[in-house]
Amino acid sequence: MPEKILCKLPDPQPMPMTVTDALRKRRTLRSISGRPLTEAELSNLLWAAAGVTSKDGKRTAPTCLNLRSVSVFLLAKDGVWRYDGEKHALELVVREDLRAASTLGQHAFVDNAPATLVFVAENTPRTQMALPYFVYLDAGAMMENAAIAAAAQGLAGVPRGSVNGPELGKSMRLPATFTPIFCYTVGHPQ
Repeated sequence: MPEKILCKLPDPQPMPMTVTDALRKRRTLRSISGRPLTEAELSNLLWAAAGVTSKDGKRTAPTCLNLRSVSVFLLAKDGVWRYDGEKHALELVVREDLRAASTLGQHAFVDNAPATLVFVAENTPRTQMALPYFVYLDAGAMMENAAIAAAAQGLAGVPRGSVNGPELGKSMRLPATFTPIFCYTVGHPQ
């Protein structure tokens, strides 16, 4: 069995903007540079999307019926990573750049951006009650948290439904019970 590669992220840091100001600044910006995100920026984005805030596992984003049926994956130049909110760490899934595979035609900014967060719905007996609609509520709340964190850090981002979930899931080598439902592409403004 191959060794798991787990990369611990730095603790989330206070962001340089109030929630009110971040909400005012949050916009869809497709002009994204290829400049890499810092570890601190990535840490804040992932924690905002699906971080754990208490000892009993409560998250930064609400989850319908506390089923936690949506996971966040990161597509980056160095591979596909699964975010583990409890450990605040990234686990390598596959060492392949699949950013381009995450879009159905918006390559101008998706291929260039350093990061795409992929919100993946889980279809197991435990999560059946969340399907088909609750997973979109959960993923939407998670994506909005990431978008607010991006705005607070001066980053540009685009929520995207332009994804073929089943095909992307195969490319990401996810089990058949996991389906990408939408993405959030993010990076520094051009």
